[in-house]
This record gives sequence, structure tokens and C-alpha cells, in this order.
Amino acid sequence: MAMKVWLVSHAANADLRAGVLAAEAGSREGFETLDARAIAAVKTWRARWQASIAGSGDAPLVLTSPAPVARASASAAGFEAQIENALAQTAYGAWAGCRLNDIAQNTPDALAAWTHDPSFRPPGGGESFDDVRKRVGVWLDALPAAGNQGNQGNAPVIAFTHASVIRAAVLHALGAPSATFRQLEIAPLSVTTLRRSAQGWVWVAAN
Repeated sequence: MAMKVWLVSHAANADLRAGVLAAEAGSREGFETLDARAIAAVKTWRARWQASIAGSGDAPLVLTSPAPVARASASAAGFEAQIENALAQTAYGAWAGCRLNDIAQNTPDALAAWTHDPSFRPPGGGESFDDVRKRVGVWLDALPAAGNQGNQGNAPVIAFTHASVIRAAVLHALGAPSATFRQLEIAPLSVTTLRRSAQGWVWVAAN
């Protein structure tokens, strides 16, 4: 049986709109991170998507990144989600909590390398895009086996996560080179659908 995965990019909160590289957070502290603008966007998303993806077949397994903004997005969209660490935001190391404009002023060469080189790691223990792609690919390829071991069988997966994670998932599914990662634009609250069958992963266009 085919495994379908709906990857939902979390809502744009104030930090994202300001170009701040968020720090990952796994605790419930700061869980409510959506401002009025983000909540309104999620309500619009919910009217279009919630019923269609939740009612697309078997009861879905709903997962979320540990990040508060992803968890709040899932909750506002009407889902109870389990935390999945493989869906976590890219670890930005010393850049976490910094504005992109400030990084561009202080370390322009490093920012340029991060923008173009999928193997570049931000200073202070950050992850490269290749690192993210590896963990996301391992998670994706394990999904059918994980589902068969639990109660969900081959039920679809709805995952609230981040643009970098979704880029990694798409390139993994297509077998595309990591160097193309910046050619994929993932908008807030966009839905990316992947399906795995005996022939492997495919990307499914939204309708």
C-alpha cells in the first residue's frame, strides 16, 4: 500500500516575518507563538485544507516539529499532534535568534556560503542542509515500517514542520542534488504532498 505524507509549513509568526532565525525549543514554554496575523492565516488555511487532508482516507497520524511555532500552527489548524524530532527546525548554532540582516552585516561571507553551499554549517554547532536532508530522508524512508508496527498501518501522515525540512524531503523524494535546495520556495502554510509506493517516493502536485 502507498504511504502519503502531507508536509505543512508552519504559519509565519512575527519572528519569521522579521527574518529572525529561531532557536529550536522542545518545551511547552512559549507554546503560544502565533500573533493575530498568523492566527488569521491559519483559520483561512483550515477552511481550505483541514477537512480535505484529514478526511482523505484512514485517520491520519499527525506529527509536528518540536518548535513552538509548528506546534501552535498544528493546534490552531485543529489537530492534536505528536512531536517528531526528525521534523525539527534546522539547528542554526550561534546564529539562532539572530536577524538575517545582522548576520549579513557581520559575517557576509559565512551567510553567502550558507545560502549556496548545502554542506556549510553555521558556527557554533549549526546544521548544514545536507545534515537536515540526511535526518529527514531517514525519517521518510522509515515511515512505512514504523506505521506497520503501530496502530496506524499505512494511514496518511500530516506533518507540521519548517521550510528547510520540506525542501529536504522534496529533494530526497526526487533524488535531486542538494545544491538545488535554494531553488525551492516553501511558503508559510503551504502543503507539500509526497507518496511512497513500491517504486519509491514521488511528489504529488496540489489541486
